[in-house]
Parts: sequence; structure tokens; C-alpha cells
Amino acid sequence: MILLLLLSFLNFEPSVKESPFTCSGTDSLTVYVFLHDECVISQFYTLRLTEYYNQYHSKKIGFIGYFPNFSTKPSQIEAFGEKYNLAFPLRQDYYKDWTNRFGIKVTPEVAVWDHRSDRLLYRGRIDDSYVRVGKRKLHSQHEDLKNIIESWLSGSTSSTTIETQAIGCFINFADPLRRETVRQ
Repeated sequence: MILLLLLSFLNFEPSVKESPFTCSGTDSLTVYVFLHDECVISQFYTLRLTEYYNQYHSKKIGFIGYFPNFSTKPSQIEAFGEKYNLAFPLRQDYYKDWTNRFGIKVTPEVAVWDHRSDRLLYRGRIDDSYVRVGKRKLHSQHEDLKNIIESWLSGSTSSTTIETQAIGCFINFADPLRRETVRQ
């Protein structure tokens, strides 16, 4: 089982066709945002995510939100989007297909995929507003997600994946229902 999971991860090559959100062509960037409706830190970042979406969505940059916790039902995802005025698509990731593919561990956390080079540019925090769970700065000093988007727009991205430590709510990887159970 672990070997199959490892092999599927190593062979993972997301593309515009595999993503449920399609930007126009291969000259685009997708920001995958992993959220949880009951996570206060996810709730905190909704305003910033909306600002980034409004600023960048017309520049071939797509945003899509995933909810990887089995306890979050479609009606809760829809209510979360409405309550926090999120204009980008929100999807279920109950079986954690996208969560596992990008190595996401907490919510909120982002993965930024460059369709030009067909590779992961960034995985981690949105910014450094949170020092730890329950401890937030008054002003962030590093806008990691914004910086990676700006680097991509200027054509000056790193040749290696940049990673930062996201602070947030842990994702339950021990959900009772798994895809293998459904298939049997």
C-alpha cells in the first residue's frame, strides 16, 4: 500500500487537464488553497485570499480551494464560501487526493503549480502572520504567496520548489472512510 502511494506520488504530473479548475492554456499558474471551515486560521486568511484572487485572476492565475476533512460537507463548503465572500471555486477533497499529491499537512496551506514548466513552484504558508497556533503578529513581514505569484509574473521563479512551514489546523489523515473502502 505504501509503495503504491509512493509510486503514484512520484508519477504525479498535474496538468491543466487533471485539475478541476482550468486556466486558459498552459501559460498559467494555479494556486491550490487547502482550507477547513472550522479552522480559525483558515477563516482569518479568507480576506487575504480574496484580495489575491481579485488582484491576479485576470493575469492567467487561477485559484481553487480544497477542503480535505471528511467532516466538512458540501453545504458547509458552500456556506463557508458565501460567508467569507470567496469568489474562486471550492471543492471537496475527502479522499485527500490533492492533499497527498502536494504534501499538504495543515489548513490553510497553499501549493502553487506552474503550468508553463509543469512543476510545483511553492508549498507552504500564505504569509507569516501566524507564529504558532493561537499566536498572530499584528503585521506580516513576509507575503510568501504574493511573492511567488509576482516572481512568476516577472519570469523570475526559482529552479527548485520553495517551501515554508504553514501554521494551521492539522488535517485528519485517519478518516474512517477511504477510497479503497468504497471500491470494495
